[in-house]
Amino acid sequence: MRRITAFLQLAMIGMLAACSHANVQTTESYLGPPVARPDRILVSRFALNSDQVSLDQGIGPRIMRAAGNQPAGTQELQAIQDTQDALAERLVERLKKYGLPAELATTETGDRHGLLLQGQITSINQGNRTRRVLIGLGAGKSSIGADAQLYALSANAPPRFMTAFQGKADSGNAPGAAETMGAGAVGQRLATSTALTGAAHASAEKRHATNTAEATALADKIALRIGQFGVAQGWIPQTALQ
Repeated sequence: MRRITAFLQLAMIGMLAACSHANVQTTESYLGPPVARPDRILVSRFALNSDQVSLDQGIGPRIMRAAGNQPAGTQELQAIQDTQDALAERLVERLKKYGLPAELATTETGDRHGLLLQGQITSINQGNRTRRVLIGLGAGKSSIGADAQLYALSANAPPRFMTAFQGKADSGNAPGAAETMGAGAVGQRLATSTALTGAAHASAEKRHATNTAEATALADKIALRIGQFGVAQGWIPQTALQ
């Protein structure tokens, strides 16, 4: 029994570790002269159209949408707002952690020397939560894609393009209930396996309730790219990124 419990706990840890992962590439590198440390880095909310949103196709969400009385497009707009807020707020948080003067952008950019980060969310796919929980291993995967651009700001001049990034994040390949319950069934401890599996999935899937888990993971990777750019320009030490 102890061995089975230990195995299932390891499976839980592996499943949680396999959650959201992201990858961001630099699509256009900066090739100009050294840039002075900015007074601030303004982070805009990324743009997105509602037709680029695919809502959760799980059984429960589809039934709730069919039975609901919300105007068409309401849930898509909520998913957009949640994702935009999560991306911008996490970007500011991470850049500040690196020692960079980040803040959310307003309509006024001001006349101080700084940078502007803006972007476009290219897709939001909530996947199929039912398949993620029951099958896992990438089935029903949720994902988000985005492009980002960094501009230099200076007084009495239009923003000057510097560098660009492209990235995507998804919910990973965590094992589903059917996969992890198998170990308990073999050991004739199905009830124990089910309980542990259910707890693990409840923890892992709780993050998807607000459609922001992948946005947060993507923001971390974009912020890291900007941090690396800051290191190359001498704004912050390499150790700031650790």
